[in-house]
Formats: sequence, C-alpha cells, structure tokens
Amino acid sequence: MTCEKRLEYRADIDYLRALAVVAVIGFHYDLPGFGGGFVGVDVFFVISGYVIARLIWSEIGAGSFSFVRFYERRARRLLPALYLMILSTGVVAWFVAPPDDYRMFFGSAVSALLFSSNIFFWLQTGYFDLPTVGKVLIHTWSLSVEEQFYFLFPVVTWLWSRLFADPTSRRSLGLVVAGTVALCVLNELWIKQSASAAFYVAPLRAWEFLVGSIVFLGHRWSPVRRPTRLLLASLGFAFMLLPVVAFRPETRFPGFNALLPCLGAALYILAFNQEKGRPALPFGTFGARLGRLSYSLYLWHWPVFVLGRAALPLEAAGSVFATAALLLLTVLLAFLSYVLVERPARERIEWRGVPGARLIACAAVVLIAIGAHGYSNDGYAQRFPQSQARMIRYNSQTVAPFYRTHSCFLQPDEPLSAFDMKDCLRPVANKRNVLLAGDSIAAHYDWGLRSYFPSDSVQLLQLTAASCAPFVELDQAKVRSCNEMNQLLRAQIKARRFTGLILSGNWRVYSEFYGRRDATSFHDYLRSLLAAADEAGIPVLLLGPSLEFPAPLAATLFNYERSHLPAGKSFMPIEGAFKADDRMREIARSYPSVQYVSILDAICRARECPLKVAPETPITWDVIHLTPEGSRFVVAQLKPQLDAFLSRLQTAPAGDTEELMAGSGVPAPQNHLPSQVQ
Repeated sequence: MTCEKRLEYRADIDYLRALAVVAVIGFHYDLPGFGGGFVGVDVFFVISGYVIARLIWSEIGAGSFSFVRFYERRARRLLPALYLMILSTGVVAWFVAPPDDYRMFFGSAVSALLFSSNIFFWLQTGYFDLPTVGKVLIHTWSLSVEEQFYFLFPVVTWLWSRLFADPTSRRSLGLVVAGTVALCVLNELWIKQSASAAFYVAPLRAWEFLVGSIVFLGHRWSPVRRPTRLLLASLGFAFMLLPVVAFRPETRFPGFNALLPCLGAALYILAFNQEKGRPALPFGTFGARLGRLSYSLYLWHWPVFVLGRAALPLEAAGSVFATAALLLLTVLLAFLSYVLVERPARERIEWRGVPGARLIACAAVVLIAIGAHGYSNDGYAQRFPQSQARMIRYNSQTVAPFYRTHSCFLQPDEPLSAFDMKDCLRPVANKRNVLLAGDSIAAHYDWGLRSYFPSDSVQLLQLTAASCAPFVELDQAKVRSCNEMNQLLRAQIKARRFTGLILSGNWRVYSEFYGRRDATSFHDYLRSLLAAADEAGIPVLLLGPSLEFPAPLAATLFNYERSHLPAGKSFMPIEGAFKADDRMREIARSYPSVQYVSILDAICRARECPLKVAPETPITWDVIHLTPEGSRFVVAQLKPQLDAFLSRLQTAPAGDTEELMAGSGVPAPQNHLPSQVQ
C-alpha cells in the first residue's frame, strides 16, 4: 500500500478540539456558564471541514489521492472506538433501561452504525429534550452528519479539482464562499419550516464544514505579522466563548446564530495557518493533549452521564459529588478508549494479517444484527416482571390515540394543514359545544373529558399543539403551527363558535419563563386571552397547573420497585406548580365568566398527591403528562366543577367553520387524518 503523506502536525487544532469538547461536556453536564456549550459541535464541524479539505487537496496536489484509502482511514479513525462505546453502553443499559428506552437504544444504535442517527433522532426526538436512557446515543447525531459529509466531500472535491487547476484562485474561492452563504441562508430559513430538520439534517449543516474548507483555501491570505495573528486568535476565542455563555437551548439555532462560533473557529485557524511565528497558547501542551482525547471524550461523556444518573438514587444523581465522579469516569474511559482502541486502530492497517477494513465491516454486521434483534423484540421486556413492564408501557407514541395526536393535537414540526378541521373543530347544532384549547397538557385531558361528557348533549372540540402556549400576542415561531393556531383560537372566540371554553397549559413553565426577556409577562398574556373570552360572553373553565414531578414518574416507580432504593423527593410534586396555582387563582377572580379549577386541590391532600390510579398504572407517564387512566381519574375528581360548568352553557346552532377561517385570515387546514397513528 502506498505510504500516506504525513502533513505537518497542528497542535493548535488539537487545542481547538479541546475547547469544543469542553464546551459540549459542560453543556450536557449542566455546568454553570455553559448554557450554550452545544455550539462546540459547530466548532467541530468547522475543524472537520478544514482538516479534510487540507488532507484531500494536499494529496490531489501530490497526485496520490485515493478514494479507497481516504474512506479506509476515516473508518479506522472513527469506527472502532464508536463500536466499543455502543457495545459497552448496551451492556450497561440492559440493567437500567426500561423496555421502551432499551428498544429506542437499539434503534439509535443501528442508525449510528449505518451513519444515519441524525435522521433517526430528527424523526424521534429533540436534542434539547430531557435526557433518558432511550436517548443515550443522541450525541452520535453529529458523527453521522460528519460521516455523511465524508462520503460526499471527497467526490465533490475531486470534481472541483477537474474544473479548477488552482482551487485557491479568486474565482474558485468566490464560488465556494457564495455556496456557503447560500446554504447558511437556507439553514436560517428552514428553521421556521422545521427547526428540528434545520438542526439535524446534514445538507442544512454543510455550510459549517465549508467554512473550514474556505479557511484552508484562503491559506495564502493568512496573516504573517504577529500582532495581526494575535488579534485574529483573540477575536476567534471571543466569538466562540460568547455563545457558550450567552446562548440557551431556546435560542434560535443553528442558522445565523451558528455563524458566531463558526466564524470564531475560522478566525482562530486562520491566525495559526502560517507555520512560522505562531503565537503561543495558554496551557498549550495540556490543551493539545486534551484535544487528542476529544473524540473519545465526546463518545463517552453522554453515556456516562445518562447511565450514571439512571443508576444513582434521584437525590444523589444531581449532586456536585455525583457530577464530579461522572466527569472523572468519563476522562478515565476516554483515556482507556484512546490508548487501547482509537490510537492503535489509526496506526495499524491490519491485525494478524486481516485487513483492518475487513475487521471493521465484520464488527458492524454483528452489531447491526444485535441491534435489529433487540429492536424487534421491544427492548426485551421479559427481563422484568409483567407488573413492572406494565408500569412503563406508556410513552409519547402509545398515548397518541388518547391525545388525538396528528389530528387534533399537532406536534411542533407539523403544519396547520395537518389539523383535522372536521373531526376536531366543527361544532354541532343543538348541542353544547365545548372547546378544549391549549398545549399538550390540555390534550391529556381529552380522553377523560370525552369519557365524562354525555355525547348526546355535549360536543367536545379540541384545538391543541405541543409546546404552544395559547397566547396570540406571543411569537412562538419555533413551534411550526403555533402562531396560526392561536390566531384561529382568537377568531373562534370572537365569532362565538362554541358555547364554552376549557383552557389548560403548562402554566408553571409559562409563568416562570415568559416575561423574563421583555416587558410583557405571563399574567398579561393570560389576562388578554381571558378578557377576549369574557368580552365574547363565553364561559371559561380554566384548569390550573397540572400535577408535576421532578423525575419521570413511571420510570421512577419502576426503578423504586425493582431496587427499593430511597426515592428522596422524586415522588413529591414540584413546589412551583402550587405557586403558579395561587397566582392563576388570583387572575381568574377578575373575570366573572371564568370558573377556575385547581387540579392540585382536587387530587392532592396537604401536598400528598396520588402516584398510581391502579396497581400497575401511574397517574403520569413522564414528569407531567397523564396516562389515559390518569386522565379519567383526574376528570372524575372534577365532577362538581364540570357539572357546574355545563349547567352554565346553552345549546347553539352551528355555522360553517371554513367560512370563519377564511374571514379570519388564517389559512384553512386541509381535512386530513393519518391512516394510522405514527
């Protein structure tokens, strides 16, 4: 085999890798000052773009480039350590993962082995969702994006070399810059269309790799003078560190906001491009060594965090001591992985006469087969007694029919056209038409209310969307259909399309979050909505904050009954819900048409709240959302309030909903009901 050309070692690149991985770990471990540490992934993308462009163009220039050798090197660089992490994680998860989470682990493992975990998690979950064992491999999404880039970039680069003898020419560089800008703009525009796709889909993140490529192609314009290089390096540091400190998971991202860390990484690399006279770095030797461990650190930090916390009692899992211990374990496993697997795999091209690529391919086939078997067997629920398995049988997919998901309850990425107008919002003549409106908390009452209300005299309508506060004045563009849904709600209220309104939402979160960044508060948003209903003369049943726990109740009960370890405060409802309850009660008193119902008062006694509605059925399946049986239980406790509310309502004739929507300026949804719940 032809010897590989050894490029000059860049210690500054390893230093940059260290900065990026520390930012990501700090974010995932919820360390102070790392609220935007997720931008470390974007820094990694820029580094990859630079390193791969440098490698390929150097070999093309020397006439030694080989597609086979390039892909074989990438496989040896990335895959053995990845396989070890996946295998080890699967073994540990066997002991701590509930069946549904274990099934999701197998699905994500297979997708990671097939270089498509970014697509898997795009379709399954959100990057900033609460950590669960099922999402223990969510960090591999960025590896899949890189691997997809590695597949295509060599081909594009080779074709580009056929068009431009000098890729660093102004014309070539200008076209690359134009393409990068176009992809960045597309990424920004796509956030409104689908924020999740803009985050996960490789073509929409390709511009970040191209930023690194531009830095390499612009090598001839790299500064030589030391003051200029120090200025660029300092600006680069500032551009990278600022979003780490200032950004939050709710920040609109990636899009234009990702420009800051990407440009910071580009300026930093540009400052060190010229070999002679490179500025010294603080803790340079230590930073470079840490950077060499960055890939292994990235692989291990998230599984250690998720599985470690899952194995610890709740009261200990979030302690400073536990976090420090998990960090030390991460470093230890990363070091062992680097020394025993990653570095030997990079240096050896065969083992005992067997080519390394063949060994890697065989390992992939075995692991994919194991993952497919685990996924098809539903996470091996038979590991546990049937009563415990039933305890955790509910998740966002299994409750979908009860919440009327994808028809009357839209997910964050679903457009308004997915809303089923005829089934969810069409009033019926000579019945009391009651509209249930709000977010997922409103949706979880639908099953109980539908079972309670007499169908011959009450028509229950539903207008709900996940993560969508029912406030028309609040711009909630990150939830695709939210603004239009709230406009539709106001139009329905103004036109008196129903005789009663039941309103619910995640009031604790809204009261604590909204209003911190502007002059308008949660109270103003809620008062505006109640005033609109009061002005229209529509009676409102305002349901107070829902029962909320500090950890997923079903999984916590499951683990408690298996291990009998102390549960601490994990079965105590969150105090903030009671505070929000008191605030909302005061607001409701200002409106004669509003009947306030405290869910917490109805089902809890002296802050002692029910955990189960049956021996094998928890009241909530996660921290806050009711199980179907929980929904019926809670609604049954509200019988006096519901009967009083219904007695205030009158039957009313029904009109044409489509005419109303046309008059309100809201696009009319297509009547669509999926053939099956996904």
